[in-house]
Amino acid sequence: MRIVKMYCWESAFKRKIRHVRTREMIKTTIFRMCTCIEMILSQNYVSITFLMMYGTMWLFDMKFDTRVFTLSYVLLSYTHQSCVNYFNFAIRDLLNYVAAQKRIRIFLLFDESERDIRLLSTSFNNIVEIDKIDENLVKQTSEVICNLKQAQWEKNEKFSLKNIIFDAHPGDLICIIGPVGFGKSSLLQTLTGEITYFDGKIRLYGSFCYVPQESWIFSSSVKNNILFGKKYNSKLFQRVARATALDTDFVQLSHGENILVGDQGVMLSGGPKARVNMARALYRDADIYLLDDPLSAVDAKICILVTHQIQFLQDATKIIVLDNDEMAQMGTYKELLIPSPSFAQLLEDINQHEQEQQQQPVSLLNQQSMIDSINSEKDSVDEENMNSLTKKS
Repeated sequence: MRIVKMYCWESAFKRKIRHVRTREMIKTTIFRMCTCIEMILSQNYVSITFLMMYGTMWLFDMKFDTRVFTLSYVLLSYTHQSCVNYFNFAIRDLLNYVAAQKRIRIFLLFDESERDIRLLSTSFNNIVEIDKIDENLVKQTSEVICNLKQAQWEKNEKFSLKNIIFDAHPGDLICIIGPVGFGKSSLLQTLTGEITYFDGKIRLYGSFCYVPQESWIFSSSVKNNILFGKKYNSKLFQRVARATALDTDFVQLSHGENILVGDQGVMLSGGPKARVNMARALYRDADIYLLDDPLSAVDAKICILVTHQIQFLQDATKIIVLDNDEMAQMGTYKELLIPSPSFAQLLEDINQHEQEQQQQPVSLLNQQSMIDSINSEKDSVDEENMNSLTKKS
C-alpha cells in the first residue's frame, strides 16, 4: 500500500480490482443459477414428468391404465437417481479431470533433467538406503567440474554455449571475461541449472551460492535479507557487514540493520542493494560462489567471477575467455598474455570502454563550464553597455 500511495496508483488499482471482481461475480452468478436450476429439477423431476405424461394423454385422448402408471412410476424413480443426481456429479468430475489433465500434460512434456537428484534422508528408514546408491555424488571437498558441449534455453534457439571445459578446486578464483552478450552470465546460469545443457557434464560438489548482476531484495528488513532464513550469529553477521562495507551504511540508516527496505528494496539505492546481495551470499558460508560482476571477492572458497574489471585478472587462478558463445581460451593471466595477442587486444578494448564511460561525465561537466563562461561573458558585456549609457546620459 505504501508503494501505491507513493506513486498515486489508487485509481488504477481500483479500476483493475473492480474489473477482476466484476468478472468473478459474473461467473459466480452463472454457477449459482445453474445450481438452483439443478436443485429444482432434482426435487421435482418425477412430478414434472408425470404432469407432462398426463397432459400428453389428455391431449391425445388416450385411455388411462393403472398398470401403466405403476410401472412408469417405478421406472422414473430409478432413472431419477441415475440420470439427475449422478449426471450432475459426472459433469463436475469431468470438468475437474480436464483441468487436471492439462496441468499433468504440461508437466510431463517438460524436458528431462540430466542432473542427478539425491534424496536426503529424513525420518523414513527406506530413504537412508537410497542415499548410498551413488557414493560419488557426495564428496567431502568442494569441486566444480564443467565439460559443457552445448547448452541453451531451448533446442531451437540460435544462442547456445559450446565447448566450455574447466574444473575448479578449493581456493581457486576463476574469472570469466569476454565481450558484452557473449554468454558470461549464461555460463553461470548453466552451472546453477537455470539453462539446460543438452550435451556434456556439469558437477558441483558442495553447497553453492549465486550472486546475480541485479540485486534481489525482498520486502523485509536488511537483517532478514542477509540472514535469509538462517539463524542469527552476531560475530558472523558483524564480519560480513564489515567485509561488504555495510557497517557504514548501518550508521547512516535511521534504524540500522533493522530498517525496512520496502518492495524490491525501494528504500535502498543501488550501492546498498549490491552490498546486501553480496552479504547474503557471504553469510551462507557456501563452498562454491558464482559471482556475476560483484565488487569484492571471497578467500578460501571456489569463486567463479564474471567481470569487466581487468584489475582482478592477475589474481585469478584461471581465466576463461568467451567469444561467439563458446570458450576461446583458458589459462592464467601470464599464460594468455604472452602467446595470445587477441587476449591483450581484449584487455585493451575493455580498458578503453571503461575510460570512455569515465570520460562521459567529464565531458558533461566541460559543457556546463562552457555554458557558465558564456553566460558570465554575456553578463559582463551587458554591464559594460549599461555603464556606457549612464556616462553618456
